[in-house]
Amino acid sequence: MNPRHLALAIAVVFALLIFYGLVAQEADRSAALRRKYLKLVRLSKAEGEAQLAERLESLSRRFPGKTYRWYLSWLVNDLERAKR
Repeated sequence: MNPRHLALAIAVVFALLIFYGLVAQEADRSAALRRKYLKLVRLSKAEGEAQLAERLESLSRRFPGKTYRWYLSWLVNDLERAKR
């Protein structure tokens, strides 16, 4: 294996690690927002999940084309504003 192949292999490994880190981080952000929403609504988990689904559907009709994380963020910010 010559130095070019070694450098290429190292670059590929780093690229895969960076890509995996970005993808895994996306899921964590949504999960964190989801947990925060459920904490703010102070309902049982089943009731909170049902309400979250309804509100997400309502927001998707009101603001079409946004990402799931955008809707979650909007809901969490709305609840935080209401509690001030």
